[in-house]
Amino acid sequence: MDKKKRLIIAAVAAAVLAGVILLLIFLPKGGSGSDDATYDEGIDMVPHIDENGVHQVEIVTDENGNIKNNSFGTLIDYVPAQIKEIHVENAGGTFDVDSNTPEGEATVYTIRGFEGLELQAGEPDVIANAAASLEFSKVATLDKAKGGEFGFDSPRSVVTVTYTDGTKAVYTVGSDAPQAAGTYIKFGTGDAVFVVSTETVAPFDYKLTDLVSKTINNSADTEENAACSSIKLSGAAFDGEIELVPNTGGKLAASYMLKAPAERAANESESSKITGGIRGLYATEALMVNPSEAQLGELGLSEPYARVKAVYPDGTVELIASKPDGDGNTALMAAGGSVVYEIAADKVPWVTTSYKKLVGEYALYPKMSAVSAVSVKSGGKTYDFALDSRESVTTDDDGNETVTTITTVKYGGKEADLGSFTEFYDAASLIGVADPDAQSEGTAVLEITYTYPDGGSDKVVFGDNGGDMYSVTVNGKAFGGCYKADITRAVNAIAVATGENR
Repeated sequence: MDKKKRLIIAAVAAAVLAGVILLLIFLPKGGSGSDDATYDEGIDMVPHIDENGVHQVEIVTDENGNIKNNSFGTLIDYVPAQIKEIHVENAGGTFDVDSNTPEGEATVYTIRGFEGLELQAGEPDVIANAAASLEFSKVATLDKAKGGEFGFDSPRSVVTVTYTDGTKAVYTVGSDAPQAAGTYIKFGTGDAVFVVSTETVAPFDYKLTDLVSKTINNSADTEENAACSSIKLSGAAFDGEIELVPNTGGKLAASYMLKAPAERAANESESSKITGGIRGLYATEALMVNPSEAQLGELGLSEPYARVKAVYPDGTVELIASKPDGDGNTALMAAGGSVVYEIAADKVPWVTTSYKKLVGEYALYPKMSAVSAVSVKSGGKTYDFALDSRESVTTDDDGNETVTTITTVKYGGKEADLGSFTEFYDAASLIGVADPDAQSEGTAVLEITYTYPDGGSDKVVFGDNGGDMYSVTVNGKAFGGCYKADITRAVNAIAVATGENR
């Protein structure tokens, strides 16, 4: 026999062997005929509804009380739209979910007693899906005396479901089975302990707060409604009330002004953070619904650490918050509201701000275009500058308009160099406030009076009190302190503005 024939015979033998193996695998156990084949059709049980309208199941056993085929089965099989209400009792408390499905529309869920409470999208559906239909993988025991071994001496949840046909189902959830095999439950009033998917019954552990929407409040629906007219901060975090208002005067280079405890420009960055942390807030979680006074005290809200009250065209937003915890989270709720939320404190900067943070960056920073005259006193001399600003409009070939502000400066009756004056103006108006706390008023080193076209004026005085920190007063009121070096830089720039250094 040549080599080619031997290869053919070997291939045929291998094919025959493979066929025999497949036949053995797929041949029904118990015989070769199809009539002898056995299939797992699930456990033999008898479902029924008792005289109280509660669904029950009876597991069929042999004469010795043993389950004939301990296998899978379906305890109940409805759809969520057939649910009328769900009563939940667990470690998190007790609540009732009412369900209503208008014909041709989606199911609407509400919490009884909290009908106005906004719920988290999809979460009530999760509970309803679990309550509508439930399957099990096997029966753990039929022995009532062994219930404690499976967690039923102290069930972690009991859920009663009422269906639209008037019947009810009762699920009692015990402990989890070893090795992540599932979770033990009882059905109806029977003693049988079933093993079900842990994931399926996990929604029965939900607390009321798990269903509550995490949206604390909504963003403004229009740009106009997003503009607040007043923001007041109070609470244990502050020595007194702080009020922010929009800068509508147009003279100072600041978006917001502090109205209390002192009238001055607000820090641009800090005021922007605060205004951005009042509306459109979303919590990390809901902590509590309808808290008692004692619970508010435990959360640090009976005497709030911080309170914000902001007035908008479409209404007033008032929130209270606790002192941030070690993880940087704070308990927060609408004043007079029913839900306490947890939110990261950096999402609500008004909780962690302070008067020092809110004080404007500069002692006094008028827009140059808003000033008609600047009078400077230093070293026993007075320097007077007259300013005139006007807008120039140019149009390009596409019809786009560009508005430019043109400023002319005069000193001693003659036009001064704008660049040289700007160097001084920036050095003087951008003197930073290093410490907003009042300093002892020193001997005036630099005095600047800004006059506006409407006849009003602001006067800022920098005084030497013998240290590196000079005092700052604006219109006679102490505004804190600034560094000596900044004052020296501004004084030296006077000569640049007047041309005396040429």
